[in-house]
Amino acid sequence: MGFHVRGLCVNTCRVSHPIACPRSIALLMPPLLDTCAPNLMPSILCIWPGGPRGAAILPRVPYMDIAEDRPLRVRFAPSPTGSLHVGGARTALFNWLAARHAGGTFILRLEDTDRERSTPESEAEILRVLEWMGLDWDEGPHRQSERDDIYRDCIEKLKAAGAVYAAWETAEELDAMRAEARANKQAPVVRGRRDHTPDEIAAFEAGGRTPVWRFAVPLPGETVIEDMIRGTVTFDHAQIEDFVVARSDGSPTYNLAAAVDDMVMDVTRVIRGEDHISNTPKQMLVIRALGGEPPQYAHVPLILGTDKKRLSKRHGAASVEELEADGFLPQPVRNALVLLGWSYDDKTTNFTMDELIEKFDISRVSKSPAVFDMKKLEVMSGRYLRAMDEQEFADALVGWLAATGYFEGKAPDAPDLARRTAPLVQRKMSRLNEYDRLAGWLYHPLKFEPEALAALEEDVKKSIQCIGGGLGRIEVLDEFTADTIKDALSDQLHIQGLTAREFLEPQRIAVTGQTISTGIYESLALLGQEQSVTRYREALGRLAEQWTGGE
Repeated sequence: MGFHVRGLCVNTCRVSHPIACPRSIALLMPPLLDTCAPNLMPSILCIWPGGPRGAAILPRVPYMDIAEDRPLRVRFAPSPTGSLHVGGARTALFNWLAARHAGGTFILRLEDTDRERSTPESEAEILRVLEWMGLDWDEGPHRQSERDDIYRDCIEKLKAAGAVYAAWETAEELDAMRAEARANKQAPVVRGRRDHTPDEIAAFEAGGRTPVWRFAVPLPGETVIEDMIRGTVTFDHAQIEDFVVARSDGSPTYNLAAAVDDMVMDVTRVIRGEDHISNTPKQMLVIRALGGEPPQYAHVPLILGTDKKRLSKRHGAASVEELEADGFLPQPVRNALVLLGWSYDDKTTNFTMDELIEKFDISRVSKSPAVFDMKKLEVMSGRYLRAMDEQEFADALVGWLAATGYFEGKAPDAPDLARRTAPLVQRKMSRLNEYDRLAGWLYHPLKFEPEALAALEEDVKKSIQCIGGGLGRIEVLDEFTADTIKDALSDQLHIQGLTAREFLEPQRIAVTGQTISTGIYESLALLGQEQSVTRYREALGRLAEQWTGGE
């Protein structure tokens, strides 16, 4: 719950904590008390039994949105430990759209506190993918690994305020504590000892132990999140363990660093996956203990595969990098991602970036899990490719082929050939990696696919007649264009009394070696008369061997 004071959105909760005592209340909300302490102190301190475990009950009033005079500041904070997952990309897109819609600020922050798993290569790839998606950032990238001084300073402030304590328990002792709690049918919530004697501490140190620092979660109490998607979510402090904020080497944990960064960077709204919702009360407690005010929160739903299980590689591409490698362009990927939980109406599935910026509203995101369906993405992608201007499509196709190394080892004119082929494949493709299936035969000698060869050998005599008839027509043409080829082959199929499918299928296989390709007339024209005749004769030779063997 919360109230406003000069643009401050103040979430309130039932708490008990040494930092909330009258002597140190200024540490909790200094900006607030500077402006209106006389009015707020009576209600804030309405109950104070005394002592570090006493309960202070703060007023509960209706939650309000960020005041209009507070600019929206959002952040996308991936961990550079691998590729950017589809879920992370959607989170980035939602944050970016929210910022652009409101004229706010989109901050990029790299949460690389996991020093062993974070790599420069992963960081570079995340930045590249964001740029590929068209998501530019206004501030950053900030790296948590470069902000240790800030975190250590905040840890010292928490120590001085009595908000954290040194915990000396070993991993084995913690496991035993959790096991005992489970045996007693209690939540396995860790509460470290805070009453070690000087002699005990000296013994720990002599034995080589160094403490971690745990946040003293106020008891009794609860933290309430007024989530913009999930509504009111209440966390009983009895179910939140005294979480570690500083490791034994003094380095910050995720919850400490994330909370400090959100406060220092003046983030006003956190949009992230619902798998982080259990971290939210911990981060809110840290922010309040440091005298800050938590931002708004919006936890977007999980993404599932079509089998309703959490999205993973078994469902196909699980990262944006894989989608790009599979031949999807940024525009349909953005449309597919934004519709994972958000909708403008029940029918619109294709938006320009400007339309998304205009229409996006985080409050329209559903809290139900979203299903990522590769087949739907392919449909959306196919529609987008077919709607592209021919020149734009050719540029995109040649650019993608070059980026994926498709032209390596091929003739120097391979890019030009792809550009000339582009109009022939544009309406047949749902993603760019289908180009090789349709037109790859242009780049290598005739090679029959097993199913194509089987189709010819099903009736060898008929196949020889069809291919021979076609060869007789095309090898005498003075002008070798798609139109003249079409006229010549059409005359021949009527002479032989065959349907277009019966006559043209063998021509396609003879030239391309496959049953699916670009249009046969255009394919022959692209290949040129000399190479086309050569391929016809090669196919006839292959069939003649089969025919002879049959006799």
